[in-house]
Amino acid sequence: MTNLSIVIVNYKTWPSLSLCLDSIKKQENILINVIVVDNNSGDHKISDFKIRYDWVKWIESSENLGFAKACNLGASKSNSDWILFLNPDTILDKNSLKPLLNFCEKNLSYRIIGIKQLNDNFQNTNSFGFFLSFWALTGPSRAVLRLFRGSNSYFNKNEITFPDWISGSFILLRHADYDLLNGWDEDFWMYYEDMDLCKRAKNLGLQVTLINKWKCIHSHGKASRKSDKIKIRSKSEVIVSSHIYLEKHFNKYVKYSTHLLLIIFQAFELIIKSIFSKNYRDILNNVSRFWLRGVFKNIWKSKMALN
Repeated sequence: MTNLSIVIVNYKTWPSLSLCLDSIKKQENILINVIVVDNNSGDHKISDFKIRYDWVKWIESSENLGFAKACNLGASKSNSDWILFLNPDTILDKNSLKPLLNFCEKNLSYRIIGIKQLNDNFQNTNSFGFFLSFWALTGPSRAVLRLFRGSNSYFNKNEITFPDWISGSFILLRHADYDLLNGWDEDFWMYYEDMDLCKRAKNLGLQVTLINKWKCIHSHGKASRKSDKIKIRSKSEVIVSSHIYLEKHFNKYVKYSTHLLLIIFQAFELIIKSIFSKNYRDILNNVSRFWLRGVFKNIWKSKMALN
């Protein structure tokens, strides 16, 4: 039997997590070790889940570690040949993991592996993309880039494709490759850590692969839409993490000017939206302090990751 660990990071997503674990339980002919890291949900629901899902290894964090650090914590408890990092708001097709792993074991060049992800309406979520670059800082520029490098339809319709990066909601890789990459970069508290992982993998010659023959349901963003507080924190971290990625991976000669250009684009959008929304005013207030630290002190770090 193939040896697989599934690492799931949970934060107050209990109904979705229940469906996810039920779908894992339906996988047959495969030895699976399931590890759930609860990021200090603080709602006392974990006790019931420990009883209901006593075949799961539960790790209770005393703080919200963010996605990357919690993934590394879960992976540290794994000694399997393969690791699947899976979001709690995903549902696997019945008996899909065994044939997927068999396929990947026969194709040794596939190293960072994702599958097709559909939303609750069975529409493709386009769980892949191009690396952030100077030419892809905004939505319109990314649309133009797709005209030259391939559209979403190309990546969705072909059985096997090789995008720059795949979503961290489903990333399958060999444990040896996880070790080679030194795991997830914990400077990212939330968002862009999947793009960073794939970028580092490509730098090491590890092929990022999207296999559309297999699929899962991903109720995208349920965890980040639970309350205004979580929405504000999540949207703030999207902006923060874009600059952390830029700082880590862009050429040093264009890095600073690209930070400034990206800030202009982001600030313009937030200012317009702030006119109509208090949430966006709070987001603007959050990231303004981050921008100032970055521009004047060259500190591009998430306060959440530093806590």
